[in-house]
Amino acid sequence: MYQLTNKTWILASFALALLMLTACAGGWKTAREGLSRPQWSISTPDGWMHLSMPDSDMLSKNGPYLEYILIQARPLIKPFRFTKQRLSATMLPHEAAEFIVDNLRADPLIRGFRLHSSEPAMIDGHPGFKVTYGYLDKHGVELKTVYYGVVLPDHFFNLRYTAARRCYFDKEQATFNQVLDSLELPSSHIALSSTN
Repeated sequence: MYQLTNKTWILASFALALLMLTACAGGWKTAREGLSRPQWSISTPDGWMHLSMPDSDMLSKNGPYLEYILIQARPLIKPFRFTKQRLSATMLPHEAAEFIVDNLRADPLIRGFRLHSSEPAMIDGHPGFKVTYGYLDKHGVELKTVYYGVVLPDHFFNLRYTAARRCYFDKEQATFNQVLDSLELPSSHIALSSTN
């Protein structure tokens, strides 16, 4: 069976990334210094591209098939696509993490889902969770994701970093951590405590 060398894999990935950025040229733009929506704001990394979508924002340096950062705030009343379940404002972080993992497992585009870790995390001063997992995309490429989430009174905020594990994940993880550190959630969205 033919196996790609590291150099061949990198060249193929780069060609695919260029193709994706060219195909999506109408939507992708050079990211401004900072991005914000009413529910959040972040600083953007230099040289990255930005794609604005109705319910989320995506950042990528080399193309979304190689690495991307996704920022999303979704209403709690909106059911998740694959499980049809809804998050609740009274959920504790570990309960929300289990809910998200169940939805990821149900996603047919996430093949061979492997949960690496699920742990508590503070997200701009709010108690939330951090889930790290791996999976294969439809082309058999192994991807790795770090997913931060927090349930707020009226919405669920999540920030995640996904990249091809083999050559890109470690390379841009520090950049993602800088974006995470820059995150600001408006103070009016105070997370509910475990006593409520």
